[in-house]
Amino acid sequence: MPELPSVAVCIPTYNQAQYLIHSVGSACHQTYPNVEVWVSDDGSTDETPQVMEQLCQQFPQVHYYRQSKNLGIAGNNTLLMSQPKTEFLVRLDSDDVLLPNYVEKLVALLQKYPEAGYAHTAIQEIDEYGKNRSMSRVARKEEFQNSQEALLAAVPGYRVAANIVMFRTKPLQELRYYEGRPEFVEDYDLSVRIADAGYGNVYADEILAKYRVWTDVKKTRSKRKHLQLKGYIQIFEESFLPAFQRRGWDTKVLEKQRRKLAILHSAYCFLPIFNETERAELIALLKKLGNSPALQLRLFALSLGFAPFFEWQLHTELKLKGIVKDWLSKFKTRSKRENTRNNLIHN
Repeated sequence: MPELPSVAVCIPTYNQAQYLIHSVGSACHQTYPNVEVWVSDDGSTDETPQVMEQLCQQFPQVHYYRQSKNLGIAGNNTLLMSQPKTEFLVRLDSDDVLLPNYVEKLVALLQKYPEAGYAHTAIQEIDEYGKNRSMSRVARKEEFQNSQEALLAAVPGYRVAANIVMFRTKPLQELRYYEGRPEFVEDYDLSVRIADAGYGNVYADEILAKYRVWTDVKKTRSKRKHLQLKGYIQIFEESFLPAFQRRGWDTKVLEKQRRKLAILHSAYCFLPIFNETERAELIALLKKLGNSPALQLRLFALSLGFAPFFEWQLHTELKLKGIVKDWLSKFKTRSKRENTRNNLIHN
């Protein structure tokens, strides 16, 4: 009997000791037998070393490394994911959880579609206390998406339910992981570069992981807005634009999306958590991302104090999208159950 392909679950962590038991435990309790677990601690100042010492004693398949200095998201992930010598790699944040059959299901899908560079699934959102929120799915019918379709689909944004992804190791090695790439939107950038390199992706419309959504994260995320904007600029200039030019595609769609993104993120830049110097830096980044008369008008309105209105508008739009997404997810689940029941009756 041939040996099963090897899989490494890679867990980058920083000051999330209270969740490591769940994330590492979920990786170690997979139904798939050939799994290694690698944890890279980016210089945590909490009880992470003590927790990991206990987990390494409990699970012999766990490898733990502690960085001597903080490398940041991209740096820590690059070092972490380049260590295992396995055929497949799973990127799992230290506050997220895999369901027991996650690895088994996605290895089978990646074997079924050798042209796929990565596989992703529907997920169950949970809050910081582990309570279920809504389910999240990708709005697509096809299981496999080829590289050109994936590249075009990525223009409006990162097309996964959550950044819990199984990668084929080969394309990651070819692309040098996250080396030299943007912080904070590094997964989006990697998905674009994988598609540009000729790899598609495969999606399982099944809940196979739990993704933690923080209800009090707004202030923290907003403080990293400059990293996000710089990341978007880098993605469009260094990943999307060359990819489109190599294929002879019209780049106007990229310019349009850049302008749309700049307007979308403009209200955040006028939150009271930013001082004048920080706001000026953010406005400069917005203009570099996608300057337009519409952005200038929006910035003028925001400077007059209309930030709460635009923030409310964006929040309402996102909430409505979430409600529709949740309804569609429940509808799909109900339809699958009815189809399964009908098949059982007819058979």
